[in-house]
Amino acid sequence: MKVGLIGGIKFPFFMILLGLLGFSSCRTARNIEMVEAKPMSTGKLLKQVEKNAFDYSYFSIKRINCQFSDNFSKASFKVNLKAHRDNKILVSISKLNIPVGRVLLTPDSVKYVNYIDKNFFTDDYSYLSKVLNIDLDFATIQSIISNNAFSYRNDPKDRDFKTFDSFIENGHYVLQSEKERKLVKIEEKGKTAKADRRLKRLDEDALILQKMFFEPVNFALTKLIIEDKTNERQLLLTFDDFEEFEKKDYPGLIDMNFNSPENDVNLKVRMSGFSAEKVKSFSLRIPEKYEEIRVN
Repeated sequence: MKVGLIGGIKFPFFMILLGLLGFSSCRTARNIEMVEAKPMSTGKLLKQVEKNAFDYSYFSIKRINCQFSDNFSKASFKVNLKAHRDNKILVSISKLNIPVGRVLLTPDSVKYVNYIDKNFFTDDYSYLSKVLNIDLDFATIQSIISNNAFSYRNDPKDRDFKTFDSFIENGHYVLQSEKERKLVKIEEKGKTAKADRRLKRLDEDALILQKMFFEPVNFALTKLIIEDKTNERQLLLTFDDFEEFEKKDYPGLIDMNFNSPENDVNLKVRMSGFSAEKVKSFSLRIPEKYEEIRVN
């Protein structure tokens, strides 16, 4: 069986994907004090962000309550997440206490089983990357789980953010892909024709533009924007209600919006039931009678 994004796996799988991109954790509520942001180099900002990142070995969240809506439907569902650093991430989704699907991520593969339609697929990260038109991999998803900075491209130059710029905007530190910074400056000067010519000269991957906002007091990620200039699509994640877990600050509320010419998707997420204890099982059983899906 072969399906595309609009096929039978879209709804449950896309919800799981959005849940992964919006993952974070929380424990005891706290108010974050106001601190004035002062100019800081990209390298120094990255070091501060990494200090606040959650350096876990094992991590699990028992209850993730989600509210999903798009132009065609609305749904509420629950997600359970288990993670073993550098090894595996298992995400389970259920509705009304009925299992809907599971995704098992490893550094080399993605496995998804749909218990409702009784089918499954296995792949590398090509399908996940195609859904959002972002070069997504295990390391990127793991960075999001750690509440760490990440680059949307699998480019060695971006591993240490040499192509990113840092600055202050609305009292927050910002890491932004350099090409977007230059395009914004050109557009602000009214040279739209020059900006269009520059876009045409860039390769397709360079048209994916990324911007991350960080709190000046704890350097926690508060907003993420990834914009696909080529296909007029944008992923916007905002993080609020910061709380404490394992002496690190994480948002207790996530609001995700994925906008495209075809659809506008919103997902609101709240979490509870956190643990850093060792996870004993990452099972994903695929019954023999389930049909294998070959995605585009």
